[in-house]
Amino acid sequence: MAPAVVLVLTNEGFGSGAILDGQGHVITNWHVVGANPLVVVVFKPKDGTELTKELAFLATVEKIDQVADLALLKIHTPPKTFTYLPLGDVSTLAVGQDVYAIGHPEGEVWTYTKGIISQIRPNYTWSTNEDVVHRAKVIQTQTPVNPGSSGGPLLDDSGRLIGINSFRSQGEGLNYAVAVDEIQAFLKRERSRESLLRQSRKPQCKETYDTTGQGWTNIVGCYTLASTPPPDLWFVYRGPRGPLAYGALGSVVKGEIDTVISSRDQQWQNLEYYMDVDCNGTIDLIGYMDKGSVEIDRYRVPETTLRMVTLAKELDNAIKRGGIPYSTLRVCQ
Repeated sequence: MAPAVVLVLTNEGFGSGAILDGQGHVITNWHVVGANPLVVVVFKPKDGTELTKELAFLATVEKIDQVADLALLKIHTPPKTFTYLPLGDVSTLAVGQDVYAIGHPEGEVWTYTKGIISQIRPNYTWSTNEDVVHRAKVIQTQTPVNPGSSGGPLLDDSGRLIGINSFRSQGEGLNYAVAVDEIQAFLKRERSRESLLRQSRKPQCKETYDTTGQGWTNIVGCYTLASTPPPDLWFVYRGPRGPLAYGALGSVVKGEIDTVISSRDQQWQNLEYYMDVDCNGTIDLIGYMDKGSVEIDRYRVPETTLRMVTLAKELDNAIKRGGIPYSTLRVCQ
């Protein structure tokens, strides 16, 4: 089982992951990968030998689920042979059942621990250090899990993946894993899912704009600290009774935008998201939202090099001409 568990490395830290199939897909936590489009996964060395660069492989973050705190990775060029974990069945689980965890707590790589299921909790809510509020079915265990084990597998007696170890309750000896049926639903979902809930951030909205001249507000500027302009959060509406197009945190100041949504028509029917995921000023990914959609329908990599524009000038021009060419503003910091 341990060879099917990888070490996931990012610029910010590390966590664990579980290999799901022979194509090199890896499941882990969203909070492990964060906003990184690329991560490194390290395979377990044989016979306890030291980690070497030959064991490290680049992986793309294919999609995320902020709500359930899950992320799917795809290893670019995986080894010719490797082990992966079969998925278990949550309906076969019972309180008091033995379970097992493999991860890298406090950097102690490929640590194996045993515990029991103390409860299965549907629709459970928790938060991470990212201030995002998560919600999913979780398996509550009394299994020692520490930082570095996040994203690693929770296994049953048959070595099947029944959950992804995600968080713990401080001081109570309780740990929680996102249940396998949540993982299965995530794998079937075609698109990423972002959480609209954030803990302890309650923006106060003060600036409003009617850029269409039709008597309704289509742009709202909000502050997390009401006395400190400029806005931290912009909301842009498609129509007087239409759904919220999008909102994103990030101070609106001069600099490079890392996410822009551009409208192809006056009705905001088809939107394009231009994403600079590594904040280097170059667009890395374009997402498309079709008419009637409330989520991105598909992505593509631009064929040519595209550059971001400076935010302050673009926003100023948009307001002056009575229209706005994007609905998300988030500045690289």
